[in-house]
Amino acid sequence: MLREDILEKLVYFTDEEIDNLNGRNTVDRSIYLHADSHIIDCYKLLGEHQQLGVRKHTRFIEYPMHRHNYIELMYVYGGSMTHIINEQQITIHEGELLLLNQNIEHSIEYCHENDIIFNFIIKPEFLEFLSYMAEEENDVFHFIFSSLYSYDNDGEFLIFKLQGNELIQSYIEAIITTIYEPQINNSLEQKLLVGLLLTELMKHPEYIETYQTNSYEKLISSTILQYIATSYQEGSLAVLSNLLHLPDYKVCKIIKKQTGQTFKQLVQNERLKNAVHLLKSTHMPVTDIMLEVGYENMTYFYKIFKNEFKMTPHIYREKYSSLAK
Repeated sequence: MLREDILEKLVYFTDEEIDNLNGRNTVDRSIYLHADSHIIDCYKLLGEHQQLGVRKHTRFIEYPMHRHNYIELMYVYGGSMTHIINEQQITIHEGELLLLNQNIEHSIEYCHENDIIFNFIIKPEFLEFLSYMAEEENDVFHFIFSSLYSYDNDGEFLIFKLQGNELIQSYIEAIITTIYEPQINNSLEQKLLVGLLLTELMKHPEYIETYQTNSYEKLISSTILQYIATSYQEGSLAVLSNLLHLPDYKVCKIIKKQTGQTFKQLVQNERLKNAVHLLKSTHMPVTDIMLEVGYENMTYFYKIFKNEFKMTPHIYREKYSSLAK
């Protein structure tokens, strides 16, 4: 929980906000953009050698459609915030976080006095620093790097529902504190805290409620296929769902959408593929092959093998085994 004196500072009006309240109805472009550009420039907001910065979002004005040449992360400490992305109204509420790639075009609607939002301005090269902090690569890690590290992916965004995660909340509050109580090593501290925040987000794909395009699902499906390829003998949907931090039904939905098959079908295909390999390349008895690939019932194994290959395992071996020739 933030200290009372810092909470009071959150609602103070900045000079920009006072100008807005006094009737200025356009954004001061000189703060954010170069002349005749609608791309907000991180080099206008950050020093030459700064990789990231954090600032409170300026209230009492609408921000017209724009892009930016950096990765933007917006956290709602209080109230709400509404964006227009791809003609779609996206509202994030208290305790939620919006992650935008550097190629997305969006506008921001008017924020009121109780709408307290913090903007994290992150240069792409910061991700190189982040890659060294990540303990392991997972699907959110790959999503962030593939969709946010280049201009090749249009309109990528993620919304994280963070209510209830005390560790993430503590990182965000520590970052906010560095804004209002700067120290000698303030830049380094912010860098480490933002790195810890993003690393923690990577561990929790279950916090993602909305994402644009199907890049994320493709990445999830690649992990699913990798899991099946390495754990087909004893792999289960329950174990896989636990690894992905996703409910069974969502995993099944992604599998069906991305592959056209069910989890059970994919596991069976992998088992039969490996059974065929062993039939063709070894002298192992069929019973041992059956057990090796994850089946325990000989009748069932013969049934599904014959349904797939239109012959029994013995006949398949006689026909295709390189060792029999």
